[in-house]
Amino acid sequence: MKIRNLLAGIIIVPAILLSACGAETEPAKEPAPSEITSAIMAEIEIPSAVEKDMDSVGAYYDVDTAQTEALSVYICGSGAYPDELAVFKMNSPEQAQSAADAVQKRLDSQIELYRDYTPNEMYKLDGAEVTVKGSYVMLFVCSDDQRAREIAENLF
Repeated sequence: MKIRNLLAGIIIVPAILLSACGAETEPAKEPAPSEITSAIMAEIEIPSAVEKDMDSVGAYYDVDTAQTEALSVYICGSGAYPDELAVFKMNSPEQAQSAADAVQKRLDSQIELYRDYTPNEMYKLDGAEVTVKGSYVMLFVCSDDQRAREIAENLF
């Protein structure tokens, strides 16, 4: 009888502990796009940064704003530098995939433009990439693209 109780305890206790650990998972964080861009700009300078809103972003990005829950976009106002931060929170992950194509199109266009216009700024574009994380689409073109991605990732 004691052996049976001991064996039952050996089996049941770990099962209870394992199920309790699984129940305490932290919900996924969903930072506001403006929180992401603000955190990056607190550490990395974006020259002549001008904020674009839902109405004006269409001049730069072919993203369907009707499918956008929120966005935060900063572009160099003078046009002298390729620096820009763009974070779109779409209504769904499927819409984010579609928006990512539009953001990639913008990045490709900027690479072509700055290759001849200001070749000494190309290092900012060389490390840039479009990132999709759930419903978010992000592009960071700045002096430290990798650090900008790390800052963003730490907010999730």
